[in-house]
Amino acid sequence: MRRLIDFVVRFKNYITLCTLVVMSFAFMSVGSLSQLGGFRAVIVGSIGWMQSLFAWIPNPVALKSENLALRELNLQLAVESARSRQSMVENATLRAMLELPAYTDYHLIAADVVGKTTTQLRNYATINKGADDGIQEGMCCITDAGLVGIVIGTSPHFAVLQLLLNRDMRVSAKVQRTRVDGIIQWEGETFLVLKNIPRSLDVQAGDAVLTSTYSAKYPPNVVVGRITQVSEEANSLFRRVVVEPAVNFATLEQLFVVDTRSNAERAEIERRVEDHLKQRTAP
Repeated sequence: MRRLIDFVVRFKNYITLCTLVVMSFAFMSVGSLSQLGGFRAVIVGSIGWMQSLFAWIPNPVALKSENLALRELNLQLAVESARSRQSMVENATLRAMLELPAYTDYHLIAADVVGKTTTQLRNYATINKGADDGIQEGMCCITDAGLVGIVIGTSPHFAVLQLLLNRDMRVSAKVQRTRVDGIIQWEGETFLVLKNIPRSLDVQAGDAVLTSTYSAKYPPNVVVGRITQVSEEANSLFRRVVVEPAVNFATLEQLFVVDTRSNAERAEIERRVEDHLKQRTAP
């Protein structure tokens, strides 16, 4: 029965045509117009009744085409919805970043993160701005949240950053509340460590950590993170100070490159003093 219904639905137009042709020839053989009039009314009514009888049967070909069109429309709507959500997130991020230039005296170059690389314990990122945009090696990178890293390589249109989560990074920092100085390092976890903090100094959980004026690479007073844990180290005069980074590196997409030029006079005098100390300590 199922096969018969499928056959009728698929070839219903041809069946109807053949039936009408046969009936036409039959009527032509009668030859009486008065008799044809009555038959014509009966046939038209019968055809209408048959169409209404089989109208509930779905057309598989039409259903397949309709389902395909609905899938394509659903896919287009899903893509548009994802783009809309992404645009909302980027809009909120960019609005926050646009407020940053008002709080700094440095020239900032906006850039997008286009790649991230992890090599053992060394994390790097690639941005879509390079030497043609004024980016140079040694420039600091920040977001509205805080410190990101430093530029270590450039090409005409791209630059590579050494992120703060890199074991080769050393950042001169200070505790904002008490002005205690230390060195920020990364030890391979999701947090940073503020080194060289004696036990006698006042450092507490919740204190903000900023870049200090002692560094020639980073501008001062850029947020590095916030202290989450302070503990005593066994057989040591120093404390272990754990710092949570201010920047979420997992979701880092946009940043600013700080257009700072190193002070040539300061760099020269520090180099001369360092060379002098090496000569004095040489055997």
